[in-house]
Amino acid sequence: MTEKEPKVLTTKEIKKLARPEFEKNPEKFYPTKVFQKWGFTRARCPKCDHYFWRHSEKVEVCGDSSCVGSYTFIGKGCGIGRKGQKLSYEGAWKTFKKSFENAKIPHTAIKRYPVVARWRPDVEYVAAGIYNFQPFCVTGEMDPPANPLIDAQFCLRFNDLDNIGITGRHYSGFNMLGVQVFNKPQKYVYFKEECVEFNLKWLTEELEIDLDEITLIEDVWAGGGNLGPSIEYFVGGLELGNMVFMQYKTHHNGTREPLQVQVIDVGIGLERIPWVVNGSLTSYFDVFPLAIEKLIKMTQAKINYDILKKFAPYSCLLDVDEAEGNVSEIWDSIAKKCNLTKEELLEGISVAKDVFLVCDHTRALLVAIEDGSLPSNVGGASNLRNILRRTFAVCTKRGWMAKMGMDGLMELFQCHKTELTPIMGEFKEYKSFRSIIEIEYKRWLNTDSDSKKKLDRLLKKKKGKLAPEDWLLSITSFGLDPEQIASLTGLKIPDNLYYMIADRYERMVPPPPENLYQLAHLEPTAELWNSLENKFQFEGFKIVQVLENKTDNDKLNIIILDKSLFYPTSGGQMNDTGKVSFVCNKGEKPMEFDVIDVQKNAKSILLFLDKEIPTKDPKSLIGTQVSGSVNEQRRKQLKMHHTATHIVSAAAKKILGPHVWQHGAKKTEKRARLDITHYSTLSFEEERAIENEANRVIQLGLKVNKYDLEKKEAEKKYGFILYQGGIVPENTLRIVEINGIDIEACCGTHVDNTADISLIRIINSRRISDGVLRIYFVAYARALDFTNEESDIVHDLCTQWSCPPKDISQTGKRFFEAFKQNKKKINDMSVSIINLSINSMLKQESKNFICRSNLDYRHLISNVPQFAQQLKELEKSIIFYSQEYIFGLIANTNLDINKLKAIVIGDPKVQKRQKNSSKKISFVMKNKVMAKIKGRKKKVAIQINQISSFGDQKIVQIQKFLLENGFVEFN
Repeated sequence: MTEKEPKVLTTKEIKKLARPEFEKNPEKFYPTKVFQKWGFTRARCPKCDHYFWRHSEKVEVCGDSSCVGSYTFIGKGCGIGRKGQKLSYEGAWKTFKKSFENAKIPHTAIKRYPVVARWRPDVEYVAAGIYNFQPFCVTGEMDPPANPLIDAQFCLRFNDLDNIGITGRHYSGFNMLGVQVFNKPQKYVYFKEECVEFNLKWLTEELEIDLDEITLIEDVWAGGGNLGPSIEYFVGGLELGNMVFMQYKTHHNGTREPLQVQVIDVGIGLERIPWVVNGSLTSYFDVFPLAIEKLIKMTQAKINYDILKKFAPYSCLLDVDEAEGNVSEIWDSIAKKCNLTKEELLEGISVAKDVFLVCDHTRALLVAIEDGSLPSNVGGASNLRNILRRTFAVCTKRGWMAKMGMDGLMELFQCHKTELTPIMGEFKEYKSFRSIIEIEYKRWLNTDSDSKKKLDRLLKKKKGKLAPEDWLLSITSFGLDPEQIASLTGLKIPDNLYYMIADRYERMVPPPPENLYQLAHLEPTAELWNSLENKFQFEGFKIVQVLENKTDNDKLNIIILDKSLFYPTSGGQMNDTGKVSFVCNKGEKPMEFDVIDVQKNAKSILLFLDKEIPTKDPKSLIGTQVSGSVNEQRRKQLKMHHTATHIVSAAAKKILGPHVWQHGAKKTEKRARLDITHYSTLSFEEERAIENEANRVIQLGLKVNKYDLEKKEAEKKYGFILYQGGIVPENTLRIVEINGIDIEACCGTHVDNTADISLIRIINSRRISDGVLRIYFVAYARALDFTNEESDIVHDLCTQWSCPPKDISQTGKRFFEAFKQNKKKINDMSVSIINLSINSMLKQESKNFICRSNLDYRHLISNVPQFAQQLKELEKSIIFYSQEYIFGLIANTNLDINKLKAIVIGDPKVQKRQKNSSKKISFVMKNKVMAKIKGRKKKVAIQINQISSFGDQKIVQIQKFLLENGFVEFN
């Protein structure tokens, strides 16, 4: 690091820097008054050294399970549970909702967001409730759907997979009870004091938990450049919730300043609430009662409740990614507390662990797939495939898959729907869900052969040991799950493997695009392409900024106008083009420029011109009036392709199933493409069905409605299907609606009626990555061009083959069958010629032969090596050559092969120049032509081959060299 480069502190370092100040000044950073009001006093934990607040002097430690040493509520419960009232999973949400909706400052309960975070470019899944409002609500750029608000948000986290089924508090998919408050300068809602009070009221009034059992730990939170105090609250050794107060903006050196928007983010694990109240052995019994009962009934799984009862209080000590010291030693310690050996303990809880794991993983998969994600080997979706294959592996190992089959697995998913519906609402019909699971199961069964070979090679290379990165490679690239790897290699699965996998994908965050032009100070460009969509000529617009092109040698060829009819590249739609005209220097005539590109930066529309502006003073151009025109034909075709994209997307969803979501799109003047989520390639019949459905929508002549709607109202009315093309960071959304077919938030240009498009033709489709398909199509004039091209092909074939269109298929088949028969005859004749020629050479006295050949090179390389053993015994060599190749077997080692190589390849300097050429010449010497000699394989010949274009001069050189070295010509 140079002296000029500032030291940038990590999040951990920023928290560490702030903690002493926060601890020293609790009155400044923590809501001490409300603590005192409720009778809490401050203490320091003798085990972890953190400050905490307690209601009873008898409480000596902070309440964290690592300090308490066990879950003390198990077998006893607390609050209403200790009084004999059982709290259900749904009931826990209702108590929370009731308490906060009726608080002194009432909160609004909102519907959950999809777990697939389509509104964020940096993450794939929602991992906490605050994700729903980042970044735009947190920064104040957009209003939240309510303020203050509460929700039960389903979240996915894959860094705790090692703990699932063991600790009782870890899940891959869970519901987070959230409280979010956004305090703006112009609207203060409430902050720390009220937040703590509202949470304590819920705990004590609705759940009736004794204050003596509650502890509150002072902590520091940092993330995303923000910092603030946080308060975690515990009951019986279990953390129930965390109240985070985003209060400061942090700088690279650790200094801070108050945030303009100060946010409260409370996260509470819903799964933990009925567990701590009921005092169950594990939370999984409270969360999955129907699923566990169904799975045990179908599989006859036997849970050892006696050992589980002994183990459950100490399960808190086995948080793999946080456990200090050796995990094996912790198991030894717990086993000793249970009066068991470690082996007895591990075996005793193994069935229960697997039952809980299968229930957890299947629930997480259900919600993720229902919300539009698909298991794959790409990005975060590989975590879905990982937990699905882990489920298959566990069920297969236990024999459960054979007992319940795919029908039973579907019944398990149905149990989850029943349990989640009261909290999340009704699940819609999802006709392709079973197909997705079945295809994944088949893929899992069929990965073995090729993947085993890859794993075997890796294991040999690593000398029988696999480092953590090798496990990751085998899982993410070979498609094997950890249990398969362990079974095939005999190696133990690393304790924190799943944490490492999740951590790897969390780090694969795309960098934000570089902003080349700082334009925040400018007034927004008035965007007129939608309000005046049929206007293509303009005059009187004014230049507000002239810019140098940072991507073209600082050429002065960018202008920004106060208004724009030009549509910028956005939402996958390519930009408009056209012309502008303005006076470049005072006293001169207006100069015309072609507009070759249009981009949006912040709130400004940048017009890129075809040539540099010849002005003596760029600043003097500000205020200059501009006239111009938009290319109407291009705009019209782009408009057709954009609306057609909406139609094809809706058609694909209707034909293939509700799992289809737009994954990307591009609309150019020539053609359009649509990327969709789908689990297999499209058949011809599926392509045709999508095309037919799209054209049915066109024929219906449906009106395309375009209107503005407040974001809150739009989301409430239509849900997140609006964001097929991604989030729109505005409080007002432009809605594009095709009645009964499709509705999206979209700022692109569109037709007024589907009939305007006339025709859609699908060109083809292909798989571009695991779980994503790309459909190429054309509409309007381009669709007619495509149809005419197809018609021309049919006409040409009919003319050449002298048949009507209806007979083309049969005629083509007849030609192809004849071609295959002739090809087989040629192949057979070629093999006969090779065999006869070599047998003849073997019988002659001469040792070495060259043979000018007109045979296919592939026939030689397939059939000549079988004679290697005979050539070795007779010390003979044979070389075939033509103007396309040289191929041979050298069993007589007197030949100087390097000299032959030099002649064939030519000047080494020429080769160096051809290094990056697609026609690079190489001379291959294969020294491993083997044959069995006395039961053992031994090298018997050197094989040479070279595929290239040899001129007559080169042929003469090769002939001369070989003849001079004892070879004779064989005819």
